[in-house]
Amino acid sequence: MSPADTPSVRIDLDDYAYTCRLSRSRWAWEFLRRNSEFRQAALRAGDSQISEKPACHGIRLLRPLCDQIDAEKFGLVFFPDIDANGYEADVFWIPALYARALTMQVVPRHPSERDDIFDQTINVCEVTHLTDRVGREYLMIRGHGHSIQVACSGLSLLSVEPVRMKLIIDNVSSMDETLKVIGKAQRILGKDDSSFNDTWTRSSLAFRNALIALDAYETGLTYFETAAIIYGEDRATEAWQSPSRAMKDEMRRALVRGRELRDGGYRDLLTAQT
Repeated sequence: MSPADTPSVRIDLDDYAYTCRLSRSRWAWEFLRRNSEFRQAALRAGDSQISEKPACHGIRLLRPLCDQIDAEKFGLVFFPDIDANGYEADVFWIPALYARALTMQVVPRHPSERDDIFDQTINVCEVTHLTDRVGREYLMIRGHGHSIQVACSGLSLLSVEPVRMKLIIDNVSSMDETLKVIGKAQRILGKDDSSFNDTWTRSSLAFRNALIALDAYETGLTYFETAAIIYGEDRATEAWQSPSRAMKDEMRRALVRGRELRDGGYRDLLTAQT
């Protein structure tokens, strides 16, 4: 096939709009799923190693059917769909790599007692329940464009006896960190609040631009074409025609950062409690 016959790949800035609400742990997935070694390992494993069953209230129940040694090498409980993005993917990180600040303690409940957390969660969120190979339970809760992985302790959520959930905040070193965790939970579990606007932070923009630079490079685009995606063609052209190298160097640094995160640096993103 000649270059003229090769289908062009279009990269659009709008395709990355969903990443505005991603936590650092979900950014880690975005970069990992672009790692060729990881993708090959996931394709070898296939999706037949995971049992998926529906439960009440639209909850999905996942359970690995065999040991997930290859997935654990990358820090995952099992291999998710490698083409699912940072919001949609069933990404569960192993506890050794991803110590959580927010956990769910499962305790006995009197039959007449309400479980307010459960009721609120199923009303506004999509819930996925995972039991790993050693019996540990996790929840993936998605709502309002945000997602969060929660570890469970205490009784099993699948117990035949009535249970209720209690949110526990641990492993935080300051009140500011505690408030961040509470705010994250509120954005997911609470009602859709217009005050939670999609606002790009400095770090989220840096991650987005690194991701775009990585994708652009892999599809054969130049630094100029990468800059045009991020800033628009007019601004990129102006920057390229000026004596300043600021934007050119920015694109180079974005690609370097993207490669670093893809090739193992994503693990560093999991140390933050987000």
